[in-house]
Amino acid sequence: MTRDEAYNLLSQHIVNQNLIKHMLATEAVMRALCKRLLQNPSVQVLDNWGLVGLLHDLDYEMAKEAPEKHGLISKDLLTGKISEPQIYAIMAHNSKYTKVEPKSALDWSIACCDELTGLIVASALIHPDKKLSSINAEFVMKRFREKNFAKGANRKSIERCKEKLGIELEEFIEINLEAMQEIAPILGL
Repeated sequence: MTRDEAYNLLSQHIVNQNLIKHMLATEAVMRALCKRLLQNPSVQVLDNWGLVGLLHDLDYEMAKEAPEKHGLISKDLLTGKISEPQIYAIMAHNSKYTKVEPKSALDWSIACCDELTGLIVASALIHPDKKLSSINAEFVMKRFREKNFAKGANRKSIERCKEKLGIELEEFIEINLEAMQEIAPILGL
């Protein structure tokens, strides 16, 4: 599946524009994590990681009433279109419900960064200009430590970056933020 085909597919299944922006942010982050974790990844590997980020919430709106199916519906939609490791990673990012546990660097990357993209967006939105360029990793780290800020962002999932990916939390935040800053105009931030 090409990136254009993936984007067209998600456009068919996702109505909420903020969710599409989240998926675009996650795509950018996954590509950045691929570069950080793998030595000189090929264009194909970068694209594969990016597609996991872009498609990880493909079934989110369809599974809204049945969160235990989030990831499983995507499996049905994506089988034969992307690789089995990509499908596994998409299911593993919602392991709480799918019971598919992350194993690989690809799986752990999507599992750890998914929640962080939302926390970064929330951090930018509390600035007067609401721009990603106005915040840095230190600012996001302070928000991360505030338990009442962006309560929906599962900090435990994010913090697993150290244990599962070998990346310290501050560096992980920096990688995520920089990737999102690179596509800030697309995100409207």
